[in-house]
Amino acid sequence: MGERRRRRFGGVRTGVAALVTVGVLGAVFAPSALAEISGSGATAAASAQSSASAAPGAPGTGSMAVSPRVAVTSAGSWNAAAAASFWTTARLDAATPGDAPRTAATTGYRAATSASIARSSHFAGASSTGIIFYASKDMTTHYCTASVVDSTHGNLIIMAAHCNPGSWMAYVPKYQHGAAQQPYGIWAVTKVFKDSHYTGTAATSDYDYAFAQVAPNGEGQEIQKVTGGNWLSHPTTYSMNVTALGYPKITADSADQAIRCHPNYPTSRLSGYRQLVLLCTGFFGGTSGGPWLLGFNGNTGYLVGITGGYEEGGPNSWTSYSPFFDSRIFTLFNWAESH
Repeated sequence: MGERRRRRFGGVRTGVAALVTVGVLGAVFAPSALAEISGSGATAAASAQSSASAAPGAPGTGSMAVSPRVAVTSAGSWNAAAAASFWTTARLDAATPGDAPRTAATTGYRAATSASIARSSHFAGASSTGIIFYASKDMTTHYCTASVVDSTHGNLIIMAAHCNPGSWMAYVPKYQHGAAQQPYGIWAVTKVFKDSHYTGTAATSDYDYAFAQVAPNGEGQEIQKVTGGNWLSHPTTYSMNVTALGYPKITADSADQAIRCHPNYPTSRLSGYRQLVLLCTGFFGGTSGGPWLLGFNGNTGYLVGITGGYEEGGPNSWTSYSPFFDSRIFTLFNWAESH
């Protein structure tokens, strides 16, 4: 714990003033000491309403993540060399989103207007953000967005729990479609951790996050050493200005390139849930698990959310949700670090 605090302190010194302004506690200093918050400071923010017929579940169903679970474990022989051999350029390019499809519909958000919806843009990508790929038993390949999290051992990424990865898991930072060689390589993912309360239902969607361990590359380096990592942070309000990243499916976005909602667009609270809402275009299927960041410097930032939660992250391509990062996610994070 002490080593992580020392490593993070350099980045905190330059950004802490801005984080205090928007209501983000120093989770990077002492995550184990964080208490749950009510989010009452966001009552002035507009609440999002979903067009789905399912009624919202009770906010924060269940207690803290006292029983995290290992959701997926790879074979002992699964390493960087095996991942690079299995995930050919053709397999990477053929993968389809592992999350629910999100349409470009323009209905379902109360009082939404074109002026209230931000516009995402394509960009070259961030070193800390990429795609987690996996294959099902029938060898159909899938993917979701994921990102590296600053951790003690430097080997953790975060993703949405609903992406439900299977076998031959690999993480590709700053993924480039059709590239013969990926800029940061292909990394074997060996283990995925989820909160035991998450079952894929609306009532448990506040727990729609997962951490995964990544094996070292062929040179023995941990992923964070190569790409950098985002600082898992504990906001004290649902009202923040974030940068959101993701990789939308090629059938909806022919560029097959990373997108970002930047610079800094406001979030509010999803009524009935401990979740954030962001209105920004372009977040089609495939973007689930993408990071929501404060203080984004082009590669890393302070992680305050990921695309996920109710309706697997939103009902359409311009309404996105994120679980609120309270003490429960830190319990899972600490479990993933030590197991």
